[in-house]
Amino acid sequence: MMDRSQLESLAGGDHLSRLEDRVLGNILSFLPANEAARAALLSSRWRHVFAAVHTLSLEEPERLIPNPDPDSRRYSNSGPSPDPRAPPPFSVVVSAAIIARHQRRRRDAAPLRALRVATETYRAAGDSSTVDQWVSYAVHQAAPDGLDLGLRLRCRLPLCRHPYALRRVQYKAPDNVYGRAPDPDMVYGLRPLPWTPGLTGYGGHEPGDDDNGSVVSSDDDEPVLKPWQWVEPQYTVPRLLFSCAELRSLSLGSCRLALPDTFSLPSLVTLLLSHVTDAGADVERLVAGCPRLADLTLEACDAVTALSVLGSTRLRRLALRCCHKLAAVAVDSSQLQAFEYRGAVPDATFLTLHGGAGMVAYCKVDICGAEATSEEELTNLRRFLQLFMNAKHLHLESARLGSGFDKDVPTRLPAFSSLRHLEMRGCLPDYDTGVMDAMSRILEHAPNLEVLSLAFHPQAHSWGGRQENSIISGEELLDAHHLSYDHPYSVVAMSEAMIPTCLKSRVREINLVHYHGGSVQRALAKFLLRNAPAVDKMWCEFAEGPMWTQVQLMREIKGWLINKSATTRFA
Repeated sequence: MMDRSQLESLAGGDHLSRLEDRVLGNILSFLPANEAARAALLSSRWRHVFAAVHTLSLEEPERLIPNPDPDSRRYSNSGPSPDPRAPPPFSVVVSAAIIARHQRRRRDAAPLRALRVATETYRAAGDSSTVDQWVSYAVHQAAPDGLDLGLRLRCRLPLCRHPYALRRVQYKAPDNVYGRAPDPDMVYGLRPLPWTPGLTGYGGHEPGDDDNGSVVSSDDDEPVLKPWQWVEPQYTVPRLLFSCAELRSLSLGSCRLALPDTFSLPSLVTLLLSHVTDAGADVERLVAGCPRLADLTLEACDAVTALSVLGSTRLRRLALRCCHKLAAVAVDSSQLQAFEYRGAVPDATFLTLHGGAGMVAYCKVDICGAEATSEEELTNLRRFLQLFMNAKHLHLESARLGSGFDKDVPTRLPAFSSLRHLEMRGCLPDYDTGVMDAMSRILEHAPNLEVLSLAFHPQAHSWGGRQENSIISGEELLDAHHLSYDHPYSVVAMSEAMIPTCLKSRVREINLVHYHGGSVQRALAKFLLRNAPAVDKMWCEFAEGPMWTQVQLMREIKGWLINKSATTRFA
């Protein structure tokens, strides 16, 4: 005969509440702090569970566009009355989460393993002392096995002032290439693209729209963001952080280091600095004071002009993103396994690897701004890639997919004999008939390639030639997509390209991301799939658009596959 507790167990019951606080706290630590706090209110049994949460992750939500009531301003010149339902300031939310965890601490409460805060509305006048208290709490409550501290102030500050842009081409596409006359702006203009990583608030304005737009043209006709969008960081990191022996991971955004004369971070393994104003010498001092540092990332650090990571520091990963004034980098590469670069095409003296690049398995090169077209730029780009000829995973990104690789320059591409996964990203406009030669040339230098991934940047909407701030109807917004399928025979007729060896025998997986069925995109997909008999996996993510168009494109892609038993996935 079973008792009542056994019957309740068979019926289901609340098994989660029977777990220990430390187990529940560990589960809730994988949630954002606000969701973990809501979970702690589910029952009286969970009342003290928040004290066992060892990770606090808080990100300020994006602010909604205000919609004030006209009646609220009828008898007042002070603007709309405050909304009593508006959430409190984000700094108050962070402090409340820390206080709640601290007040509910019990003897068996978990120490703090991670505090990650990303805020957009930091104000130096009133928030500086509050942020100091957050850092002090994290340092004093740090877990013995390590602390992860992330402090990203003004977290939505644009990463780069140089959006992707297509250079003007030297030819005019014939009218009958894809059934209609080409867009003259796309053919001849330096056109900024609407999608740039870390470039928030950019809407694809034309160069020269410097009255209300977010882009102005520089001396070399390359669009850059307006200087007024850049705000100097004013928060100075407290000195006690640089004596935290438990600190294992540090991520700082829009801060000033102000390193003390003596400091020590013996446990720091991962360091990310974004929009810091300290010079390269201070960054080098910080790196030198971290004997276990293995992962270093610098983003938009304009004050850093040179970087040397030598001596006892042995990095396993180095990422340099949009540090446009960085002219020389020297690094001990004896243990380097991953390297990332984003910026203009580097010259021949930019990177010096002491120990060679034989262990670098992953390399990402992202050329921001206008696409590289001059012989000097293309030569420097190929020389830069020669440093990573032993990479197994290569990621190439630029304004135009395969930009520059369809041109002959004195410096040849290196032979990537160890390459297994090639990932390429960029825009592929419908007038780009040279992409086939570029793709064939790159694949021919990767004889052992097994996985090919292509991601297409979206293009800007023309809205019928109207200004971007004009009123757009709801029907036009619903139809605002690039997904198209004209006719099976409307694929652009390309010149005969050499079929690479790896495509005929080695490539087993092809991935297409943001595929919208443009004439050149379809021609490229047809060329790859019809010449790859070994492909057994095919994945395609369509751009937004009507379902019937996606179905037509899906059937077309399946028809191009040689191996009809290949696994296909469409999204």
